[in-house]
Amino acid sequence: MKIEKVHSGIRYTLSNEGLKVGDRVFPIAMGRCLEDGGWILNSFDFRGSITGFPNDPHTILDLDYDNGRQGKAYQVRTDRGYSPIECYYKITKTEEYTKIKDGGLGGRYEWIERKKDKTDGRN
Repeated sequence: MKIEKVHSGIRYTLSNEGLKVGDRVFPIAMGRCLEDGGWILNSFDFRGSITGFPNDPHTILDLDYDNGRQGKAYQVRTDRGYSPIECYYKITKTEEYTKIKDGGLGGRYEWIERKKDKTDGRN
């Protein structure tokens, strides 16, 4: 699933699709696991003190970790702990709301994709 979040004037596109070991992710999805291995999403939480979003991502270390707790391979271990894979999202795109001069009075604003850098959590 892909979602967007505007934070401090920057629009972040995040996805939980195709996560792999080494990805820099944020545990922003809050929900609960079902006995059959399913997942119910309750909400998203972007508080940096909990999730590290957007400047302090977690790094995926293992995609098949459950420490004997559930007997299911849906636990993801990061450098900060573990949770179901459904909790984790990585930044796939960042955009800034930028003024474009188009010859008219005042110009117009558009979302312009930022160049990738190592500080915004993208891989």
